[in-house]
Formats: sequence, C-alpha cells, structure tokens
Amino acid sequence: MHGLILATIIAGAPAAEPNWLRPVWDDAGGRLEIAARAYEPVAGGPRVWLVGVIHVGEPGYYEAVEALLSESDVVVFESVLPAGGIPPGGADDAERAEQTAATAKLLAHMLAGSTASDWNAAMHALAEREPRMIGIARTLHRDGWGCPWTFTRARGNTPRQLLSYGSDGMLGGDEYAADILVDISSEPAEVAGGGLQRTMAESLGLTFQLDRLPYGDSSWVPGDMSIDEISAAFEERGERIEDLTDLLEEKGLFGGLVRGIFGLIPTLDAMFGGRVVDTMHVLLIEMLGNESAIDVALSMQGPAFKEVLLDLRNKRAMDVMAAKITDEQTMNSIAVLYGAGHLSGLAELLAQRSEYEVVDERWLPAITLELEHSPLTRSEVDMLRGWVGVVGRQLGTGTAREPAPEP
Repeated sequence: MHGLILATIIAGAPAAEPNWLRPVWDDAGGRLEIAARAYEPVAGGPRVWLVGVIHVGEPGYYEAVEALLSESDVVVFESVLPAGGIPPGGADDAERAEQTAATAKLLAHMLAGSTASDWNAAMHALAEREPRMIGIARTLHRDGWGCPWTFTRARGNTPRQLLSYGSDGMLGGDEYAADILVDISSEPAEVAGGGLQRTMAESLGLTFQLDRLPYGDSSWVPGDMSIDEISAAFEERGERIEDLTDLLEEKGLFGGLVRGIFGLIPTLDAMFGGRVVDTMHVLLIEMLGNESAIDVALSMQGPAFKEVLLDLRNKRAMDVMAAKITDEQTMNSIAVLYGAGHLSGLAELLAQRSEYEVVDERWLPAITLELEHSPLTRSEVDMLRGWVGVVGRQLGTGTAREPAPEP
C-alpha cells in the first residue's frame, strides 16, 4: 500500500530519458524542478507544449505554469471526469439514451442552486460558483443526438428540469424517442473538498493544483477519461479501483488513517520548531526526483495500474489534442497539461503521430527548501537525502527498509 501512496501523490512515474522531474541541490538549498518542452512538427503545424505538473506545490510554481500556458491557444488538461462527463453519443439510440441520461444527471448536479433558464446563463453561473467544473461542463452542451438541452421553468413546488427530447427531437414519444428529464435542485450541490491531495498541501504549507490554475478559462478543455471508463478498464483486467478512489477521497480505514497522519503534521511541526515540514520537503524533493524508486513504486501496483492510469489516459489526451488541432485550423500552439509521470508516454505518442523536434525547454521549481530559513542543518539534509537513496535501492531489491531518521 505504501507504493500506492507514492504513485498516487506524484500521479505516475517518470520513465526513460529525457527525464521530466529532477532534484537540484546547491549551497542555498534544494528544489524539485519539473520540465515543460515545446515540440514543432517538421512538416509544419502548431507547436505542441507538453507541460508536466504535480498536484501539490508552491504558489509561485503554479503562477509560472499559468504564465507558460498563456502562450498557447488551447490547453488540454488532465482531470478524471465524473460519471457522465464524456460528451454523450454512441453507436445506436440505446447507447445515446444511456449516455444522455448520465450526462443530464451530472449537469443537474453541477447546476444545482442556479436559477438560469438557458444554457449560456447556466454556464455563466457555474463559472462564478465552481470555475474548476466549467471546462468540463462546456463540452456537454448537447445531448446524445446532437440537440441542445432545454431548461423547464419551476412551477409551484415542482423543480426545474433539464430536458432532452430523445431520438426524435420532439416533445413526448416512446422508447428512445421518449423525453429524458432530470430535476435540478434549488439547493446548491456540495463542492468536493479535494481529498488527500488538498489535505497534504495544507499540512505541508503548499498549494493544491486545482485551487491555483485557471480551469475556468474558455481555452482550457478536458482531455481525460471518465471515472466509469477507468473503473471498467480496471475490471477488464481483473482489478478494482476502489482502493485508489477511497485513498484519494480519504474514505475507508486506510484513507482515514492517511488523513489523520497528515492532519497531525502542523501540530508536530509547531512542537519541533518547523523541522517536520522542512523534513517532508526534503523527502519530497528527493523522492519525486528519484526515477528508479518511483518506477518501482508504480510497478508494485501491477500492470493494470500503468496500463489504465497512464497508458489509456495518455492516449485519450493525445486524441483530444489531435481533434482540437483538426477543428481549429488557425491554431499556432496547443499545450497538454498532465501529471509529470505521464509526460514520457505522451512524448512517445506524439512522436508516433508525426516527426517533431524539441524547440524549447523550461524547468520550473515546484517545491523548494532554503537552508538559510530552515531549522535543518546541511548535515541533517544530507542524512535525509542519503536515507532516501537507501530506501530507493531497497525498494528495487525488495529488501527490508531502514527506519526513517528522526527530524
């Protein structure tokens, strides 16, 4: 399970060269740097930025990421979509009806509490209330038959409804031509708290990625799979996704335990004069930059973990990117923003689609430690770094691990 925690926190693992994460140490301290690389097709076409990111970092890091992404016309971002989050469609009316019903249910949840009577007003209200979801909602503007949604008016105690007219596009009908209606609650829906990653960020004096980047920007589009698709892919491989989702959402015994541990960090840090948080920063800088240890942590979860959470999602991101390039002929640059562990695979898929050359590379510091302002001494930092190296080697050989040094 410890490998699951590590793999979850970093959202994948860096693989072959060129690497996408690296620890950098000098006389002033250390930092974890994450790469962004620009590729241009030899045959001509828009520049493609592959931008690595981690879920927790310092505010200045996300400001630098946002500034870099502002150079691109479109940003395809990583975000596992909720059930119904893929634009509805299907090979026949049965699939279209099923997917339309799922999307209508999701939209009704997103729009709960809004009094908007049409799609544009609903999107405006959602952007103000929950900007992180607007990029997903914008892609769901039509039902499975390509028709726009209808909003009914509330009458008395009857709630407003989101309406699809079904396969015939007309009111009423039978079977797949029947209307699909979902109630829109007058009470705002509860906003998700961010789970383990937000708890970790708050405990370590860092920032949660979803709180800092402009997901409400109209040029940002989701390029990920839905949770239903991921769950089905795990089931096809004889695995279950519940352990991962429970951990991320801090559910179950293990999820609650991890949350409790992170929740203790601020208290312990105050008791030890800031040494606990700085110790964790050193460990993160070293562990996330240790490719061999992270590869082992990923492999410990079995082949399904990599195939589903990395390979299949990488393919979806590239498919969305290619579709946007096709749709927007005047595009000069497009960026793919994904967990740093995905970037090696994304670069390989990009190379399979056309011949590209790297034309720009930038390294952005995500987590830092300044020795001048830290209660840790240089010798203590070196000891911690050495211990991470030992752990990495022991993970690789399967031998017993040494206890962590005291902060």
